[in-house]
Amino acid sequence: WTGMGDSYAAGLGAGDMIQRFDGTCLRHDGAYPVLLNSHLQPHPSRFNFVACSGDNFPTILQKQLNPSYLRPPWGDRPEFVTLSMGGNDIGFKELVTLCVYSIPNPMSPLMECEDAIARSQRLVNSPDFVNDAIRIIITILRKGAERRIPNFKIYVTGFAQFFNERTTQCNNVSFRPDWLKLMLKPKQYLTIDRRRTLNKLARDLNAGLREAVMRASFGAPNRVFFIDYDRAFDGHRFCDRVEPNPNDAATWFFTYGANQAAIGDFLDSIPQIHDVFSGHSNKTISYDTLFRLVLNATAD
Repeated sequence: WTGMGDSYAAGLGAGDMIQRFDGTCLRHDGAYPVLLNSHLQPHPSRFNFVACSGDNFPTILQKQLNPSYLRPPWGDRPEFVTLSMGGNDIGFKELVTLCVYSIPNPMSPLMECEDAIARSQRLVNSPDFVNDAIRIIITILRKGAERRIPNFKIYVTGFAQFFNERTTQCNNVSFRPDWLKLMLKPKQYLTIDRRRTLNKLARDLNAGLREAVMRASFGAPNRVFFIDYDRAFDGHRFCDRVEPNPNDAATWFFTYGANQAAIGDFLDSIPQIHDVFSGHSNKTISYDTLFRLVLNATAD
């Protein structure tokens, strides 16, 4: 079976980095596909881990579904695929760097948070988003069909909302690192309105992925499933408690500076900046939660 997708599947920040294939994918041994595989052994016996931090719809098609890229290649009888995708396609990088960390975008220095939000909303609501996701799902289904596996399945994982949007203790909180004050970029505060806006984008992203799964499943019933783990993060989001608190074990995301190993990976892998700043979990428990949800789905 194969673990595909972006940095949410690669597991950036979870455990230790696995020997990288191309120097930038930043796969870690606490990623949910790795946890899932350790539970499934010895059957299936071949695990193909091709998820890559920073990948989007085009690069998933160009690299992860390219036979010359897959290491090891798909086996003769692949059973299923797990897939995380879509965040990089709607501009999570700009959203988090501009709207949460107050980090200017070097490629678009005049872009402001409001511009990034409008762009992401436009992208996630575009028909192209769902159509591109469907194209990837159909391509994977065809690869399974080539091997004539009658029960081949795809499990598309969603995204968790980052914030508790009802509490007030974050209204005057900024996650901007202290050294960024030298860049003269105004602080962005985690007001209730800001948290609601960013959470809505995560929900819209999940809605688009769910629609893609539903439409792609029309000709392949019981083959493609959407794994929505957002509710598992209730009580474990930013602003559930006093912030900033990067060492809070009850928060299942990390902030800049909370995981020095991941920051080191980041410094070694420019331009993968968004993968350090995009709310990935450094707590094995949250990847373990996703792993168990996927495991329950595969058991069905």
